[in-house]
Amino acid sequence: MEGNEVMEVTQTTPVQPVGSGGGQGGGAGPGGGKKDDKEHQEEAARKGHGPGHTEPAISISGILSMAGLSPEAQHALERMAGEVEPLRRHLAQAQADLAEAREQAQRHPVVPCANRRGVLAGLEKLIHRLGQVEARPSLILVHLANGDDIRRTQGRRALDEALGKVAAFLADDDQQAMLTGNIGGNDFALVLLESGPDAARRKADDLVRALAAVHTASGIYLRALTGVATLEPGMTAEAALDAADRDLL
Repeated sequence: MEGNEVMEVTQTTPVQPVGSGGGQGGGAGPGGGKKDDKEHQEEAARKGHGPGHTEPAISISGILSMAGLSPEAQHALERMAGEVEPLRRHLAQAQADLAEAREQAQRHPVVPCANRRGVLAGLEKLIHRLGQVEARPSLILVHLANGDDIRRTQGRRALDEALGKVAAFLADDDQQAMLTGNIGGNDFALVLLESGPDAARRKADDLVRALAAVHTASGIYLRALTGVATLEPGMTAEAALDAADRDLL
């Protein structure tokens, strides 16, 4: 070249991309750009992966995974798992014991039937459902009228036997009772699905006659008095017992 003559460049030489991303589509242009190391690290951090970790410690399903945990952490988790299982067994046993205790709290201590607490709880449930049905069950109060005489002349064991006879008779399938139990002393209660107070009174009279034919092992007969009340929506269990007691004959 001479003087200030400028050489024109008529052909450009393509610049080859550097690194493993070279070749087809390896450039940094739109659609084919390669993310640098910093971008990869940021994306891995957002997904919960750090350097050297292939998957998260907690899977999507929430199940604990040992992958990616140090030996110390794995040992701690195994120790915790070993402590949890006995606790589960103790909890299950405690729940079973509580259920049994609640059931025993509603059982008579001597006579094999529900006690007053159990009867009241059953009555409350029945009365609560009365608003959903047309039926009006009847409560029959059964009083062992000669119970005190049995106690004075024959002793406590004889009275316990007589009370047991009454409880077994009332709970017999032939009575078709919805609920039976001893509400204290010589008094029992049973609920029957009888239509109206007249039908309930006839059933109560039948119970008196049937109980008179029941004798204890020592030959003692059972004499009973009965009272009838119709269960109505909104009535309390105690009010139902009081109504039957006022009807006692």
